[in-house]
Amino acid sequence: TRLQGDWSSDVCSSDLATLLLDKKSMVYEAYFTAQTNLTFLTNHGAPRSFMLTSTRPAEGKSSSALSLASVFSQTDKKVILIDADIRSPSLNELLDIKNRVGLSNYLTGFDNVDELIAKSPEFGFDYMLAGPMPPNAAELFSSSRLGELIELLLRDYDHVILDAPPVLGLADAPLLARPVEGVIFTIDASSRSSRAIKSALNRLRQTDAQIFGALVTKVGRRNEIYGYGYGYGYGYGYGADKNRSSGD
Repeated sequence: TRLQGDWSSDVCSSDLATLLLDKKSMVYEAYFTAQTNLTFLTNHGAPRSFMLTSTRPAEGKSSSALSLASVFSQTDKKVILIDADIRSPSLNELLDIKNRVGLSNYLTGFDNVDELIAKSPEFGFDYMLAGPMPPNAAELFSSSRLGELIELLLRDYDHVILDAPPVLGLADAPLLARPVEGVIFTIDASSRSSRAIKSALNRLRQTDAQIFGALVTKVGRRNEIYGYGYGYGYGYGYGADKNRSSGD
């Protein structure tokens, strides 16, 4: 399935909201289609917990995580988006807010979860920022705290979505894949390194991660919609083998 929808990294929060909240926009239709496809993945519908990751930084995983969270929220689901890329957070930048407290606080022992959660009035979902960068991110993700947090949040939320770090060069993403139902892998269409993509997927599979499918971002940057001048185009697909790395 070919989906429409992508933007450059410099799009501000208000522009994202304009595109995602307009149900006639190509961006909304893209992620609504993705959300619909996700409902066929498990015997209970869309996965209740999943994460987005990529091979390398700047492949569109963070904006895709935000977009899916927004679309799920618009379908009357209670959603929380967690910035789990605590080494290089971006959700605070997308929402144009300060990254004062968040996931790292919980992972280091802070138990008042309500104080770490806020609601986005623009997008409709709740969120937890990354919080201050700790010196031992991999050690924190190795503990049972993240799994406990997801289990706790699933009591109140229909879906818990994690914006995870890229896979290559870090131990974080494979560790984050353990407590969620599965992974959506984000691939920049301009990437020429299939070997790196295969290596990243293999690292995830070594932890028995369920690979749900791939979002192929930055496909065709020639279209202009609403006068913003951003490029649009997503390839998205699932195969009969859920461990396939791509599809469009």
